[in-house]
Amino acid sequence: MILKISRITIYCLFIAFLFVSMGKQVNAHVFVEEESPVSGSVSEESPSEVSIKFSGKVDKSFSMKVFDQNNQEIITNSLSISDDRRTISIHIPALPNGHYKVQYYVISSNDGHTIEGSYLFQVKWQHHPSINEEHIKEEAAGGAVNKEDSGNGKNTATTQGDNGVIDISELFNYSAKAIYYLGLLLIMGWLMIWQVIRSYSIELRKRFLFYGMVFQFLHLIGLVAFLLIQMNTFTANGISFEFDFPLETNFGKLWIVSLALSLIGFLTLFKNQWLDYLWILLIGIAKSLSGHTQEFEPSSLLVGLNSVHIFAGAFWAAGLVFILLFWRKQQLYVKSFLPVFSNGALISAVLLSISGSMISYFYLPGKEALLTDWGVVLLSKIAIVLGVVIMGAIIRKRMKRGRLADLKIPVMIDFIFMILLIIVVAILTSLNPLP
Repeated sequence: MILKISRITIYCLFIAFLFVSMGKQVNAHVFVEEESPVSGSVSEESPSEVSIKFSGKVDKSFSMKVFDQNNQEIITNSLSISDDRRTISIHIPALPNGHYKVQYYVISSNDGHTIEGSYLFQVKWQHHPSINEEHIKEEAAGGAVNKEDSGNGKNTATTQGDNGVIDISELFNYSAKAIYYLGLLLIMGWLMIWQVIRSYSIELRKRFLFYGMVFQFLHLIGLVAFLLIQMNTFTANGISFEFDFPLETNFGKLWIVSLALSLIGFLTLFKNQWLDYLWILLIGIAKSLSGHTQEFEPSSLLVGLNSVHIFAGAFWAAGLVFILLFWRKQQLYVKSFLPVFSNGALISAVLLSISGSMISYFYLPGKEALLTDWGVVLLSKIAIVLGVVIMGAIIRKRMKRGRLADLKIPVMIDFIFMILLIIVVAILTSLNPLP
């Protein structure tokens, strides 16, 4: 039986490898389509405005600034966005000869991720031998272009300071996301397990419900923390929101719905089986609608795959935590739960492998993307998953042989892998799959 399970796992991982290695070109993610003036161009007359066109809709709140060669901001006016919300523009006064930098920061309407960057252009009313045109073109094509997006509002290429130290805001963002994901998975999985352990002792159920409340608070704290950090990042980049901002973007709607569900959960969860199932379904779908799923095609399939990924991960994560929390004082009940967890974890592993590999397939533009930050983090996730598979095989083997006393260490290692996976996912969802 163990050999059969191992073969199934190997087949799933092989399928995952095929999907990753076959990566195809994806064009759905929001990116810059057109710039005016063009990056690296030399204008023989001063442009009256600067405009940038994107491949998809962006939020009406955005930031665009123009700086001269002395890094002094040019006084501009009339920030505007087109009716289709794909082109942003700004009127500028007549510019003297010189080099200029355009710096922009916008938010994708679908997933709330940010697209920021900068580029150079030159104004030259008449010939100046001192001006090195090749230099400005090389500079514009090189270090001046940063057009990738991230969930926390900063490109990974621009978040490092002079000493190569990662911006502290990045760490806060990743930490908040990790807390949010941990709380989300645990409370969803805890509700699933509650349906299994309803017949257990009163003492165990009371402690179980106490931990359920803790996980609800963990989810709420992570949700609010990430939202505040995101909003603070927006503000720091010159974007101020109107009161109705959260209601006009999918990103805003997601957090409003998630926050409402989190608060409602304190009143309804663990009281009615069907309400619990409904809450799990709604909170899972709300999370699945966020992130890159709305910026890649086919979005409906990606939402479904992401939902399966979350539900499977929730049962596995919560099951591990349940075993560790109750192992010492409730061993008899834990031992009775182990077969349920083992079978459920196997199913979860299969679903996670298939859904995760398919999601990566749709996100991955090509093999070259594996050399980007997103690709490196993705490969790290796959490596951790391999560790989880090995631990799962060890746990099942020891269970079959009746060596239940030897399960605590493998389960603890599996738990550590789970924490590492959550941290990696927090980073992965903040990076742009496109190179």
